[in-house]
Amino acid sequence: MDNNPKDPKQTKATKDKKRHQKSVFIHYQLGLVLHLNFSVHILLLTVVNILVGGIVVGLTSRFFPIISVETIEAFLIATILFTLLEVFIKGIMVRYLYKFVFMTFGIMFYLSNLLSFWIIDLSMSQITFLYNGTNIFTFTFIFMMIRLLFTTYVRKSKWIQGGL
Repeated sequence: MDNNPKDPKQTKATKDKKRHQKSVFIHYQLGLVLHLNFSVHILLLTVVNILVGGIVVGLTSRFFPIISVETIEAFLIATILFTLLEVFIKGIMVRYLYKFVFMTFGIMFYLSNLLSFWIIDLSMSQITFLYNGTNIFTFTFIFMMIRLLFTTYVRKSKWIQGGL
């Protein structure tokens, strides 16, 4: 049973491998992952979240302050915590609630990001949303819109996806 193509164990293993590769590719095409390699995806998502978080905090603090960040270390820890929460929650939602996510046109992702920012706001005293409760909704919306631009660039750029 070395390399018998009719071996049921080998055909089942190759079918499972192809099915896994196909599901990962579908998630990539739908924009749920930034790279086919999961560790590179986490790294890219962390960098994008840090950049976008800095942009949103900077823009909103200049024009209409909605969030207060006391230290850079707190900002980095909050962003990494948000990234981990997002990957965990999004993974569960895609795995078990994908039909519901498609039916709601991704509004569930907005709600999960809102929940993640709220958990971070409650768990870290150095980061607070100012004045009233609508600021977290505004921050999450602006964050997701700017991040959409960044993630679209990351998924479309050939030097990030395939190397130079």
